Amino acid sequence: MVKGVGLALSAVLALLAVDGLTGTVYRTGTAATVHVTASRAGAARQALVVFPGYIMSGAQLSRAFAPFLGPGDAMVVADYAERAVDVDGLYRQVMAALEVIRPGSVRVYGASMGGLCARQFLDRYAEDGSPYGQAVLVLDTAPDSAARVKRPDWVFGVASWYRGGPLTSLGWALLNQFGDQPDPEPGADPRIVEAGRRHSTWVGMPALTSQAAFIASSPALRDGELTGRAARVVYLHAREPADDPLVMVADSVDQWRRAFPGLVEVTIDGRAGVWHIPLIERPQETLRAILAA
Repeated sequence: MVKGVGLALSAVLALLAVDGLTGTVYRTGTAATVHVTASRAGAARQALVVFPGYIMSGAQLSRAFAPFLGPGDAMVVADYAERAVDVDGLYRQVMAALEVIRPGSVRVYGASMGGLCARQFLDRYAEDGSPYGQAVLVLDTAPDSAARVKRPDWVFGVASWYRGGPLTSLGWALLNQFGDQPDPEPGADPRIVEAGRRHSTWVGMPALTSQAAFIASSPALRDGELTGRAARVVYLHAREPADDPLVMVADSVDQWRRAFPGLVEVTIDGRAGVWHIPLIERPQETLRAILAA
């Protein structure tokens, strides 16, 4: 019995070693990109800057949201790299897009992990003098730090050093075949929903680990940190927020409110708590809440 367990453990360690070595040449891209949707009305009344959630496709989210923008709304959606989260690079690309759009105002939306990216974006935006005025910050089921993510601490520890390779990526893809999926809203494009789910399934372990490491590296929010940086802060969540499978929503809200005492909570009534940010499946519902915030 003991020998069998030892052999199994040795086999697992050998597979992880092979996976780690191949991870040095597997999905090594570190360049993020952005997807821009121009205003249908010509001049943009406002620009919506979107930071998607963990392992979510920015390209598919941009396609999902675009039909439901108002005529005077432009949009810039971040798409994270295969490996690493480069907020500096994304900031430069977003600002270059805004220079072309020349919006009257800016609204920044961060879903789940994207809320931490939005926080860092606002840091840089404020340092540059808030060129399009103070932004409205809309957070959606966003943890304030790794301490409010429903995962063991060791997961974040492993993510900080394990590069990930094709074997663990395949394991993630197979595991991701199980579990309930959010119900798409009427009018959601099934092709976009399928493409978004396929991306999350086959995103690769390098994205999983590097984005988890980014969450782990996010420092605690400071009292009043967002005061003077955001015109207002709104926190969106599902109707049963305690059921969220990934984020401790109530505790996260408390921490974000420390950073912006005037924070307002908004419940998306059509979203079930067990659905963690079903943005691609329910784009109109989500965008309606974002633009009304």
